Amino acid sequence: MKNGNYKFREIYKNPLTGKYQEANCTFGKNNNQTRKQAQLILDEKIRKKLQELQSTNSNITFYELSSKYLEMAHEQLSYNTWYRKQCTLGKINDDWGHDLIANKITPQFINKYLDNLLYSKNYSNDTIASYKSCIDVCYKLGKKYGYISKNPVNDVQVTWRSEAKKRRNEIENKYLEKNEFQKIIKDCEEQKRPDLKDFFTWMYLTGMRCGEAAAIQKKNIIEDKDGNYYARVEGSLITIRNEKDKNKRHRKSNSAKTYAGNRDVLLPPAAVKIAKNHCKGKKSNDYIFVNEWSKSDGYFINSKLNKVLKSIMKRQNIKKNLVTHIFRHTHVSMLADMGVPLYVIQRRVGHGDSRVTREIYLHVTKQAKKELAQKLDKIQAFVRPTAEKQRDSKVQSLDRHGLSS
Repeated sequence: MKNGNYKFREIYKNPLTGKYQEANCTFGKNNNQTRKQAQLILDEKIRKKLQELQSTNSNITFYELSSKYLEMAHEQLSYNTWYRKQCTLGKINDDWGHDLIANKITPQFINKYLDNLLYSKNYSNDTIASYKSCIDVCYKLGKKYGYISKNPVNDVQVTWRSEAKKRRNEIENKYLEKNEFQKIIKDCEEQKRPDLKDFFTWMYLTGMRCGEAAAIQKKNIIEDKDGNYYARVEGSLITIRNEKDKNKRHRKSNSAKTYAGNRDVLLPPAAVKIAKNHCKGKKSNDYIFVNEWSKSDGYFINSKLNKVLKSIMKRQNIKKNLVTHIFRHTHVSMLADMGVPLYVIQRRVGHGDSRVTREIYLHVTKQAKKELAQKLDKIQAFVRPTAEKQRDSKVQSLDRHGLSS
């Protein structure tokens, strides 16, 4: 006993070394009930420790495997990416239960599960791909550390839904036309929200993700020797879920979402004007954009802004699905329309590679070529050869006199 606490111990033999080791736990009391609880805890601790020391004969459950993965991934992934994987694995474990032995799960079991989500619950291909990926990373960790002997995901063959037509129909809804953006700005003015107006305009002009724009500090606005202004993206604003302390709820990550996301974004004059205006009176580490809504914590949060955009969509009768990413996609479409090469656009918006960016770029450039062809058709009348015009004139004259035949 130490400081009023009772330590309970259990000895077990390490099969790799042949030496004995100790598992322990502590309670504030020492009675029949706490002794029984202590024994259960110690048995479970020893079971898990021996499981870690064994190779492929483990009876580890998928739930335990996913818990180990999430514990490790928490140190490796950005918070938002980790949180999404935690939510996905949480849903999978809710569906499968916590008692399925990982080694017993077959490719057929996973196939049926994913196909059911795809066709019975109408999940998208992208969502199913995310589910499959989360299951896969758990099994890869299991193989790496010897909890399991094989990865059943290697033999999973999802019956993907054909979404070619859907993608073609949706691509134009990924970005805004000029009049649609103007409606959004007009709504911000009508609602007396200049803070929203400037934040949406900033994303429209720079192609930044919402979290990147929200995390721009005064020190991140840089002027070079030629008088050009840049915004240095070196992190994203992240929100710690279920954190009650407002001072700890929001923080800036140490890096952008991806390696390519760390970049300096050249600012057009309108963005420079916004930056200078929002830097006034602020200290070096202050965020330049502040959410002025009285019920907010003072930060622009992606999920909250998406709700704001849904309201704007209804008030302004905009048919497209408005989310913050639409400003980023619109920026891509504008640069594509100007003829900026795809690799330059990808570097500007911080994409090493992106299917949506490529699709928008190809769609816009294809439309531009189509419009060019139509314009070329209209000007061909002005470049017909003089001899051809004279020949046509003679034919018309003969026709009038009935001599052409």
